[in-house]
Amino acid sequence: MANESGLIYQIPQSLIDKAGFLITILQTLGIFVIIWIVYAILNSIFNKRRDRKLDEMNQHLAEIKDILRNRR
Repeated sequence: MANESGLIYQIPQSLIDKAGFLITILQTLGIFVIIWIVYAILNSIFNKRRDRKLDEMNQHLAEIKDILRNRR
C-alpha cells in the first residue's frame, strides 16, 4: 500500500496538468449534453402541444367544409 501512494507523487506535473485540462473539457461537454437533453425534452413537449392544436384545427376545418357542402 505504501508503494502505491508513492506512485502518485512520482507522476510528472506536466502529465497532471494535461489530465486536468482533459477533465475540464469533459466537464464542459457534459454540461452541453445535459443542456441538449433538456432542450430536446422541452422541444418535444412543445411539439406535442402544437401537433394537438393543429389536429384540432384540422378537425374544425373538416367540420366547416362539411357544413359548406351541405348548404349547396
